[in-house]
Amino acid sequence: MNKTDGHDICIIGIGVVSVFGDTIEDYFDGINSSNNEITKITDKHILKDIQIPVFKTDFQSQSEEPEDRILTMGNKAIRAALKDRNFDNYPSAERICLIIGSGIGLTDQYYFDENKANEANYFCSLAYKLSEITELKCDVVYIGNACSAGSQAISYGMDLLKSKRYDLVIAGGIDIISQAAYAGFLRLNAIDLDGCKPFDIRRNGIAIGEGAVFYVLERRESIRNQRKIYCSLPGAGVTCDAYHIVQINPDGKQVVRAMDEALSMSHLCKNDVDLIVAHGTGTIQNDKIESQIINQYFQNHANNIYVTAPKGAIGHTGGASGAFGVLVAIGVFKNNIIPPICNLEEQDPVCDVLVSKCCIKHKAKLAMVNTFAFGGTNVIILCKNEEQSVM
Repeated sequence: MNKTDGHDICIIGIGVVSVFGDTIEDYFDGINSSNNEITKITDKHILKDIQIPVFKTDFQSQSEEPEDRILTMGNKAIRAALKDRNFDNYPSAERICLIIGSGIGLTDQYYFDENKANEANYFCSLAYKLSEITELKCDVVYIGNACSAGSQAISYGMDLLKSKRYDLVIAGGIDIISQAAYAGFLRLNAIDLDGCKPFDIRRNGIAIGEGAVFYVLERRESIRNQRKIYCSLPGAGVTCDAYHIVQINPDGKQVVRAMDEALSMSHLCKNDVDLIVAHGTGTIQNDKIESQIINQYFQNHANNIYVTAPKGAIGHTGGASGAFGVLVAIGVFKNNIIPPICNLEEQDPVCDVLVSKCCIKHKAKLAMVNTFAFGGTNVIILCKNEEQSVM
């Protein structure tokens, strides 16, 4: 099998706001601890006497209004990514694109200001508002594709760079603790009041989280030798089930197609994958179906692939979840440790994959990051360890 070509895309800057802290080291140490930072808040609107589990970051904004919180969080993460890339030395801002992925975006601002409903295109204005507050005079794209928004933003950024439409892309995902999201998941009976337990026999749903991760992407050919590369992104696949408004299609055909697309783009093969960062929501059906798809697709090689999932430790971060999945892969590459799945005590036999119950020393070469969204969108991102050869 041929190596990936010289035009693949690399991550050269990272900015993060997470429940564990605002660096990749903080984040990775947190999910490795097999503990979570879950807190209980009293629901003020629906279940007035019930305490619900959430994963809330400790960053400070000027107010608790949703618009201010999400803009402050996004500003912090995007600026951190640009600083990490040493953006001040970039010669031109004419061929740069900012791509924002968010499942809920500015929706919750309606709880505070009903007049926002009268503003044209308010729902779609998050990317533009973030470009203004970060003082980036560049093209902007907003992707509001539920839980796949952040990973689809990365995938779209890869496409734009490969086509040479832009020279640099800032892409990632962001969502805050959302009353709208909480109400929707509660209506679906998809919230586990005891916390999220991916692949565990006791699993019963998600826990709400928040956070932001943004990456600076460039083509390999344009990266100077002295610049650090966190990982390369040799391939991605995006498909849609069009099966059900909230449920994943049990046959897994479109997920498999997305996996095929990602590997075809990368010129790599199934046997090169040795780590999967699963979507792993902790819901009964999602974890079961995802496990079955992994076994169906990789067959005997599935026994050689470690599977981890961060949602037990950080909650479901909505549109940021795929971007946080990529951050898990980068953390594994940097530390040669696969983090445990938080709250996994007894693996469900129907989730028959090689899950990590404790920290495992492993020099991963190629990670597959899975993200599945309402409406049936499936996004697969491949992350390659630049320090480990993959043929």
